[in-house]
Amino acid sequence: MILTREKPATAAYKLSDPNLISEIDRLTFQYGLDLIPAETVLTENLPLLKVTRNQIVLEHNDQTFFFHPSMALLRMINILRGEGDRFLQASGIVTGDHFLDATMGLASDALIASWAVGEKGKVIALESSPLIYILVQEGLSRIEKICPSSIRNKDKEEAWICLCQASSRIQTVCCDHALFLKELPHSSMDVIYFDPMFRTTIGKSSSIKPLKNLSYQGALRKETISQALGVARKRLVLKEKRNGGEFERLGFTMLEGSKYNPICFGTIELQKTGGGSSCCL
Repeated sequence: MILTREKPATAAYKLSDPNLISEIDRLTFQYGLDLIPAETVLTENLPLLKVTRNQIVLEHNDQTFFFHPSMALLRMINILRGEGDRFLQASGIVTGDHFLDATMGLASDALIASWAVGEKGKVIALESSPLIYILVQEGLSRIEKICPSSIRNKDKEEAWICLCQASSRIQTVCCDHALFLKELPHSSMDVIYFDPMFRTTIGKSSSIKPLKNLSYQGALRKETISQALGVARKRLVLKEKRNGGEFERLGFTMLEGSKYNPICFGTIELQKTGGGSSCCL
């Protein structure tokens, strides 16, 4: 789902096969994009979408990005082996929970959350950047196609199956999370998660750097946290730099994590009780 915008996102496009021109029509209609053939673009520094049969690749400012759940795959392998996951520990989500990822990004956490809440739960993932949203949404919908045709490692094969199942249960929305929170009923989600990943990109994060200039990089607003407090039943979770001052500014309690990890989690615990979670979508 993508919400109506005053001005559609604009990008150039190239096709790996001329027969894929119908994909341009679909992307234009489904996402409200303004797509221009790359050969007709002369001076504008437009993002370029390369469309193939199995994936969409984004190129911009000499950098390339395509969706691949590599980090989520590694994490899922470790989880299935019984190793801990800092995100799951911080969020405390369990089977049946309703989870809102307010800053989807690459959807790694949304995939893990969807696996954790299971078929009885619900995961909604929000992304404000149209191009990032489209790349990730298309990747989630095609995740089985990018899976290696033959996997000899049993742990990796099991993890792939878990991610494929989890991806089909994620409801994605392209919108500003502050606007979305205003429309949600009181106490309708169990856990709300914020990870302003592109604003706090670590220099060596090569998978994230290509998207940073296409994303919103502003700090979370206190008003947004206040809105989230009315929507969540169990807790709010924030992923941020250890010494960035955001935990203190927004009222989160930083959790103990890896001693040398510059990125930490913080929570605001809630004590709401009552009926089960519901969602307006």
